[in-house]
Amino acid sequence: MSKVKDLLRTLVYSRYRVSFSKAGEDIQLFKLFNKFKGGYLDIGCFEPITFSNTYFFYLKGWRGFVVDPNPDLISKFAEVRPKDTFINRGISSTSGVLKYYMLPQKMASMNTFDYSFLEKNNLVSYIEKEIDVPLSSLEELIEEFKLDNHIDFIDVDVEGLDFEVLRSNNWEKFRPPVVMVETDQPLVNDLTSNVTKLLEDKEYRLLSKLVQSSDGAGNLIFCRKDYKLNH
Repeated sequence: MSKVKDLLRTLVYSRYRVSFSKAGEDIQLFKLFNKFKGGYLDIGCFEPITFSNTYFFYLKGWRGFVVDPNPDLISKFAEVRPKDTFINRGISSTSGVLKYYMLPQKMASMNTFDYSFLEKNNLVSYIEKEIDVPLSSLEELIEEFKLDNHIDFIDVDVEGLDFEVLRSNNWEKFRPPVVMVETDQPLVNDLTSNVTKLLEDKEYRLLSKLVQSSDGAGNLIFCRKDYKLNH
């Protein structure tokens, strides 16, 4: 019965514009491209369906690389999104090994390497497990999997370490048309943030922010200045 339900769910999801993101980010991104073949790089992908910014694209025929330090996700992606490549590691400005803090399953979207993020959000008492996770820079990841010319957009959601991930890229070699980054602050602060300054310096412009909550948290969408958007 579960297989029948999964099949029906997939048929419905692929036929209709059902959003899986927190604030409709996936549908808004799809409008920028409006094509049925493409590639994505999802860093901090979380669950294969729940709150995913890339599952909508997967159903439309896109394929990509999904990266997350949580080893519990390996089997889930293998079952639900077998045509994607799941990479179990963390992305940082330096290679090595770093402690990863895991919360209970219902709070797993806030798992993080950043202990200060947990302190800021009063989550330290919820830490359920700490594991050591291998790290590589974004530049190293791109070179290892030869992604230079196969990615249309990159989605970064790493709970407080987004700038570290983005600055670990070689922007001369890897320049995806669209970059989406999660932020936990109001737009007025985003406009002068390190993330925005970095991407503007690399010739990207801020297109929009899709807000998920009353405190202004949401996803910033940047586009490479020389990229021709779909209208």
